[in-house]
Amino acid sequence: MDVHRLAQRLDRSVRAGIITAEQAARILTLEASDEPQGPAASVPDTGDAESRRALIAEVVGYVGSAFALGAIALLVGEYWGDLAVWARVTLTALLAVLALGAGSVLQRRPDATAPNAALARLVGVLWALGTAASAWTVGIVAWDVIGVAERWMPTTVGGLAALLAAALLARGRHVPVQLALFVALGSAVTGTLVAIAPLEPGPLAFGALLLGGGATWAVAGAGGWLGPRLSAEVTGGIFVLIGAQVLTASAWPRAALVVGILVALALVATSMLGARTHLLVLGALGLFISVPRLVLALFADTLGAPVALLTTGLLLILIAVGVGRLRRTQQGAPDG
Repeated sequence: MDVHRLAQRLDRSVRAGIITAEQAARILTLEASDEPQGPAASVPDTGDAESRRALIAEVVGYVGSAFALGAIALLVGEYWGDLAVWARVTLTALLAVLALGAGSVLQRRPDATAPNAALARLVGVLWALGTAASAWTVGIVAWDVIGVAERWMPTTVGGLAALLAAALLARGRHVPVQLALFVALGSAVTGTLVAIAPLEPGPLAFGALLLGGGATWAVAGAGGWLGPRLSAEVTGGIFVLIGAQVLTASAWPRAALVVGILVALALVATSMLGARTHLLVLGALGLFISVPRLVLALFADTLGAPVALLTTGLLLILIAVGVGRLRRTQQGAPDG
């Protein structure tokens, strides 16, 4: 078996979001360990030595990032107000260039034969840090140099950061970059709606935005358009649940609780169809929050507490059944 060719195929699978970098590294290590050993063997250096070097590089990268962030924090706390605009831009831009450049060098190592889990994590963290530093730089330039109006700052900074994060995600499909893209898009969209709204948006608008945005993100992640599927689905599902709870602060709290229950049931149903345990957990959490609140709102003066306890107990049983069915599905056991 040609391990180098297998490494290339695994790398394509990682970029397509089919498997994670950690899974690819384990597959390659397992297959390489089955190769014949001896003078004729041509197994690339992907064993323990490579893993140790990658782990050391990851730790050193994290320590360096922590030192850089600590230095920036000290500058901001002590001297930021005394620095000229050009000095602020230089510092933040330097941090952005170093983080993005270091990540790009590691992403395109000439000696890399397969995606390495430790280096993949480091690249994701560096690129996310570079995206944040780039957004900071854009914010300084937009506010202090160009003079962008305050209400358009989230749109300006978030929009440009989202473009950068999307380009990086297309290259590496790392979870930290995916989260950076989510935050940047959320800032841009929310800022734009607030800027153009004739009145200040209330809980109904923000709840609907969170619910719709989270659902869109989860569906796009499930389709493989955002890189790692699990993190995209979890992030989208969490914000869907948050949006449903924000809606309860509107003028129709009971209707909002019903919406929250329907959303949670949709998550549970989706987890059953696709054997996604994380969606089952999110759906169960949504039910535990919304169902007792709705029961207490409807029957607070009569049997609210006992009915709420009974409902919670029944939900526990249903979730236990769901977990059991998911486990049997993942193990390939027949239902009976």
